[in-house]
Amino acid sequence: MALHRLLEALEAAGSARAVRELDAEGRLAAAIPELEAGRGFEQPELHYYDILDHNLAAVAAIDAVLGDGEDNRELRDAISWIDLDASLSREVGGVPLPALVRLAALLHDVAKPHTAIISDGRLRFPRHGPRGAELMRERLPALGLPSEATDLVARLIRYHLRPGELIRNGAATDRAVRRFVADLDGHVLPLLLVGLADGMATRGPGYTRENYRRHCAFVNYVAARAWAVSDEGERPLVTGDDLIAELDLAGGRLLGAVLTSVRRAQLERTITTRHEALALARSVMETLKAAE
Repeated sequence: MALHRLLEALEAAGSARAVRELDAEGRLAAAIPELEAGRGFEQPELHYYDILDHNLAAVAAIDAVLGDGEDNRELRDAISWIDLDASLSREVGGVPLPALVRLAALLHDVAKPHTAIISDGRLRFPRHGPRGAELMRERLPALGLPSEATDLVARLIRYHLRPGELIRNGAATDRAVRRFVADLDGHVLPLLLVGLADGMATRGPGYTRENYRRHCAFVNYVAARAWAVSDEGERPLVTGDDLIAELDLAGGRLLGAVLTSVRRAQLERTITTRHEALALARSVMETLKAAE
């Protein structure tokens, strides 16, 4: 019954409000006791909320991103080459994908209280993603969540910081992106949505429209890189590594925008050779740089 009520809340139009009602009734902690440790657990630096409220705010962020307002329109503009509705219309283990994305958002920092340490005078949460995945691989099946759905949610929790790690030392290599896609079993877009919600919930009211615009551009970059290394469908004419080498591109958002333009042109058959793809990439890069 606990899982049924939770999934029902996560599938609701106003899921964040429904989940908060479960919390007020004590049903959320009864279903997932590990969340309770985050109540009142203050976070450092940029974080506006305590850990539990941050997790709940991430669910509200998913509502905004997938709703019918400005956040949804701006995301769709940024990833216009992706059919967002079709990508989210399927089920995993019999559970609608949007509900599982919201569940992962709710649980993405569940292990922070369990991993908290003081290092160099600062509060840190080392490996809270992997630890959270371990905790939920035990908790969610006990609630009755199907194994396939549990696996997806656990991967989204484990790797929710991975996109940022990809570009920590500059533009990601195709090898690193390919490994990232494999670790997620191909569920790149759901992870990027959880990461977007995490960013929105971190700063709370301090999160600006410019922050969101930049984050959507980053979502587009990672999605484009993931598509470019995928073995599914038509082989891409150029990869991210090609553009890094040929165009001396290092910036994440610019590289993603160029890859997206080349992808769209290839799918529309306006380019059919590697030479044409590189020529288009150079033109797009020059245009975007001139507009900065």
